[in-house]
Amino acid sequence: MASPRTHFALRFAACLALAAISGCGSDAARSAAPTTQAPAPLRLDERANHTTVSAMVGTSLVVTLHNTYWSGLTSGTPDVLTAVGTSRVAPAHTCVPGSGCGTVELTLRAARAGSADITAHRTSCGEARRCTGDEGRYTVTVKVRG
Repeated sequence: MASPRTHFALRFAACLALAAISGCGSDAARSAAPTTQAPAPLRLDERANHTTVSAMVGTSLVVTLHNTYWSGLTSGTPDVLTAVGTSRVAPAHTCVPGSGCGTVELTLRAARAGSADITAHRTSCGEARRCTGDEGRYTVTVKVRG
């Protein structure tokens, strides 16, 4: 007949084995489950002006223009690139009023495959200086793949 100490040791070993098996099983189930992770946001600014970029359906695009004189920041094809909210203007706090320091930002989501232009415009390109040529136009073409 086994001693109480032996019974305790056997029960303890069985509990440890059961915990190890159930722990491994749950890890295996977690790692076997497919993960659908959203693509990283695509960040655009003035350097992307007059270019074409590609994005996958579901991608967020964050457009940040570094001057508060920009207006009308939008997608020309909202069923392809859908705005998430409205554009936000954030004036810089250490700037002389009227100089346009700060940012204009808009977040969009690639909703379906297709092509869309992100556009904005401005008439002032500095204090008391009108924009000339393409200075006052922001256009980025986005090709969205399914």
